[in-house]
Amino acid sequence: MDDGVRVLYVGDGADGSRVRELDASPEITEVVTEPDGASVADTLSEHDVDCIACESGFSDVDALGVLRLVREADPAVPFVLYATGGDEKLAADAISAGVTDYVRADAEESFDRLVETLVSAARRYQAEQDVALLNDLARNVYERITDAFFALDRDWRFTYINQEAENLLEVTAERLVGQNVWEVFPESVGSTFYTEFHRAIAIQEPVTFEESFGPLDKHFEVRAYPSEDGLSIHFRQTVAGESTRGDHLMELASVLSYDLADSIDNARVALDSVQASNPGIDGLDDVEDALDRMDDLVTHSITLANEWDYSTTNSTR
Repeated sequence: MDDGVRVLYVGDGADGSRVRELDASPEITEVVTEPDGASVADTLSEHDVDCIACESGFSDVDALGVLRLVREADPAVPFVLYATGGDEKLAADAISAGVTDYVRADAEESFDRLVETLVSAARRYQAEQDVALLNDLARNVYERITDAFFALDRDWRFTYINQEAENLLEVTAERLVGQNVWEVFPESVGSTFYTEFHRAIAIQEPVTFEESFGPLDKHFEVRAYPSEDGLSIHFRQTVAGESTRGDHLMELASVLSYDLADSIDNARVALDSVQASNPGIDGLDDVEDALDRMDDLVTHSITLANEWDYSTTNSTR
């Protein structure tokens, strides 16, 4: 996450004092201008911006027209309407069209409020982008390992499942995510899977076991790691009584230690900075919860790799 905020300013004031005032803000590091709004999509394709400020009272393309062009090009970037001649109907129409916020230009200290609104929206957007990037990295990491993996929340609902787990369980992530594991696999209720998963949550300690699952006619070697938020399960198909080496999991430990863990640490430092300088921003608690959950997954996966390698190495001596 950058320390500064990059703003695209759309409107007649793009060539005047308003842009100079934005430039003077210590938290805004770059201001890109678009006088008429007609080429806003091209401007977005050429510049990375964290938020957009758009005047309502200028000619050519009106503010709602600009908003529609922006949403076609980028559905997520914050769009703040600076209503230089607006009314309640304009505000209502803008909200319906997906505006992020609305600032009236005729209010006292309105431009100061515009700057605060832009910075707040941009910080939230930057944090969300970082979490999205980390989620993509996490998915890539888990798809790189040969072990099957899925995660459950405290209500036993699937929150993630990798490709290998889809293959072994003969399901799709689209079908599973959000569903209760015991409702998807009712035959497992009362089995070793059910007992051990509940035990892991109850004692908050990892569990390891082997068990066959009749409906799939497969035997699995399983390790389940609990956290306050749920359960992380790594498993692979084996022949009953023949445990397999987990040397390949050491690759996972290396990837997680250097790629994902460092990225999470960097995102957490940036998030702390945003929270300290903008304590009123909504939605950052969700970002922090997501980072905590990912941190738990990294910790448990590294522990899994190291413990599995240690146990299998010693069992062959």
